[in-house]
Amino acid sequence: MDNLMRLLRTLRYVPPHALYWRVRSMVMRRYYSSPLYGARRLATETVNPEIAWPGVVLVGGDVGAGRAVAGGSFCFAGEAYVLGQPPLEWFHGKASALWTFHLHYQEWLADLKAAKARKAAQALVGDWLLNFASYHPVAWHPYPTSLRLVAWLTYGQWLLEEADEDFKEAFAAALQRQAVYLAANCEWDLGGNHLLKNFKALVYCGLALDGQRTLFEKGMSGLLRQLKVQVLSDGGHFERSPLYQAQVLRDLLEIRAVLRKATGDDNRLLDKLCADMGTALATVRLPDGGLALFNDSAQLEPEYIAQLLRLSGAEEAAAVLPVSGYARLERGLSLVVFDAGLIGPDENPGHAHADTLSFEMAIDGARVIVNGGTYGYQHRQRNKLRGTAAHSTVEVDGEDSAEVWGVFRVGRRPRRVSLSVSGVDGGEAVAQGKHDGYAHKGITHTRKLVLAGDGSRLRGEDVIEVRPRFVRRLLRTRVTAHFHLHPDVTVRLISEQEAELTLAGGRKVKFKADKGRMDVKESMYAPQLGVMLPCRQIVIYAGIGAQGCQIEWQLMIA
Repeated sequence: MDNLMRLLRTLRYVPPHALYWRVRSMVMRRYYSSPLYGARRLATETVNPEIAWPGVVLVGGDVGAGRAVAGGSFCFAGEAYVLGQPPLEWFHGKASALWTFHLHYQEWLADLKAAKARKAAQALVGDWLLNFASYHPVAWHPYPTSLRLVAWLTYGQWLLEEADEDFKEAFAAALQRQAVYLAANCEWDLGGNHLLKNFKALVYCGLALDGQRTLFEKGMSGLLRQLKVQVLSDGGHFERSPLYQAQVLRDLLEIRAVLRKATGDDNRLLDKLCADMGTALATVRLPDGGLALFNDSAQLEPEYIAQLLRLSGAEEAAAVLPVSGYARLERGLSLVVFDAGLIGPDENPGHAHADTLSFEMAIDGARVIVNGGTYGYQHRQRNKLRGTAAHSTVEVDGEDSAEVWGVFRVGRRPRRVSLSVSGVDGGEAVAQGKHDGYAHKGITHTRKLVLAGDGSRLRGEDVIEVRPRFVRRLLRTRVTAHFHLHPDVTVRLISEQEAELTLAGGRKVKFKADKGRMDVKESMYAPQLGVMLPCRQIVIYAGIGAQGCQIEWQLMIA
């Protein structure tokens, strides 16, 4: 019964059109796998070997990764396997679904080009064509198909140099076949960044293939409609994940470059969206150049983030993203990024974590307070790392503030989340957020963060308010405030109200609990997919009384 109720709480947010498209995709998979599709395709398919190459390389590949791939070694999402080159094992028995998708993206073409390994690239793509030139339910899933088409149309001209005519014809036929398939199978059931990837690929294909202008028109019209939905007025992406913020920004930068190449004209809308999204990305970037770990985010190479920001034209970070729900408090040596926004879009919160009112803090350029991150999408630790206790925020009665389950599902969730910021122009920087993720318990959580004007102290106040009719049943319910420490930070518990942190460079930071009982526990930190590091966390315990609960704490730089 509990599982049924959880499912119902999840389904109440799913729009009817998404259910329709999910059922349709299940039916269509059967059709594409049947002889009927193959016969119809052979009867109607004509192949034009002439291809215009619209792709523009804004971010080049990695030479080292290219040499590894040329040698038959593939590493994606923290998993590495030696598959040979060729024959290639396209479905490794131990690889995760995400890893397999990465293999079929064929974005490794960028790395092979950087390593000047054209023969290896031709061998790999040729082997893929032998196995998957016709429909396959995994290899032709719309998401990897979209990324593969973009990779082919960016690096295909280089790939086909010195290739024989049979290879060129097989490549052109498979390119056209996948383009037509994708146009009929965009991911309307999922939406989000997946749908943007689909439309991006259609734009590329419409520009590349003679007589396929309708693909371009479908891609552009769909893209423009979705951008109105997915890019918020403050420049944030509506999935509210710094990682996917970077992905969508790169997609827009590349689409803008492709349109400039094709028409010679600038697109003012894309210029504005790129600049706005760049500003939002800079807002959730920490001093080490990497991203804060909210909502399935992961660390990316600092230079990669810097390159995206340069290309976007974004000049600086914002103090607050009022619609996305992020605040950036920066004074002296200290920087705090605070998440006081919705967990993501109701129709597809697949990358959401139960992290409302969590924060990350850096001192003197080094991360100090962090969130747990994301190890993998198909890993047993998936929902533990999505849970409230894996984030630097407050947990009530051992329960998550958003009901994360499955791999990408969310049932009950915060509906009313607010953020206010003051002190933008100097002096103390103050951010206050409030959410009702525990409304079913009659509880609201308010967190106030105050960063001193010189950055020497961060003061926090967590207030748990209880509606009167819930007070008796919640008396002595445990409230736990979690503060996860970066692995480079060591901690020594001095008393139940005080701890001493030592940063990597030797700087000391005092952590005091003015209300509540402090302890130190083990924790884990997953800054990237496939990477898990041990770390420590400070926890502050308190109980709910007749007046609710209040926890006060502060970090002071020695």
